[in-house]
Amino acid sequence: MNTTLKERILATEITDSQLALFYMGQEGFVFKFRGKYILVDGYLTGPLYDPEKGWGRNYLSPFEPSEMDFIDYVFCSHDHMDHADPRTLAGMVAVNDHAKFIIPAAFAENVVKYGVPKERIIPAHEGEKLDFEAFFALPVPSAHEELHVDENGDYLEMGFVFEFGDILVYHSGDCCVYEGLAEAVGAVDIAMLPVNGRSYYRLHQNVIGNMTLEEAVTFAKDAEAQLFIPMHFDLFPSNSIPAGYIPEAVRQYAPGMPYKIFQPGERLIYMK
Repeated sequence: MNTTLKERILATEITDSQLALFYMGQEGFVFKFRGKYILVDGYLTGPLYDPEKGWGRNYLSPFEPSEMDFIDYVFCSHDHMDHADPRTLAGMVAVNDHAKFIIPAAFAENVVKYGVPKERIIPAHEGEKLDFEAFFALPVPSAHEELHVDENGDYLEMGFVFEFGDILVYHSGDCCVYEGLAEAVGAVDIAMLPVNGRSYYRLHQNVIGNMTLEEAVTFAKDAEAQLFIPMHFDLFPSNSIPAGYIPEAVRQYAPGMPYKIFQPGERLIYMK
């Protein structure tokens, strides 16, 4: 009998020293750790690609917002649809009365407009580590081509260094390498980085870019990552790269570095 992704997540048994990761597509992941469920950059709506409209997904979401009643924490790296999707957030709130939403302070008010109750939002500020008892999260500025700040000096794009026990995970959100990023992140066990790159042509279509594959692999190597997870390479036809490029880039720029190319809905259990 086929089981749903939700059933597989809930049924996954791990020890207190293990971390389970489930891929939602694009940069979306569910983490399971010590009985807590964390969704990062979940984009769980949207149609398949329509050539006439020039828009859509290469594959449907493996999860529905209405199935997210068990999620405890939601992290959104920045206010783009595929990271802070209004329909995903509103759909989750409709079935989930307890999840906390960790949002960069610069756009926290926008998320209220998407239907998230203000009292359930935790604004994230650069360098202020957040304690969730089961785990910690350190917000780190991300440069979506460039660093962007609001009138209060808060960054509009943020990644997070998670401490799951002694497992350190850096989820960058959309990000390019910038001076000081390596020092802010430090050494991590898992580096989750975008690899779709950037270009003049995409920028002029308002498609803001990310690390190139070479940059992401090199950054993961310099961060001493024990596992490199490429993101943002497979969802939109106009903003993707072939998955086959990734093994060759690792071979060329970081020989021997472990990496994992996820399929939507796939699970990985990690332990140091």
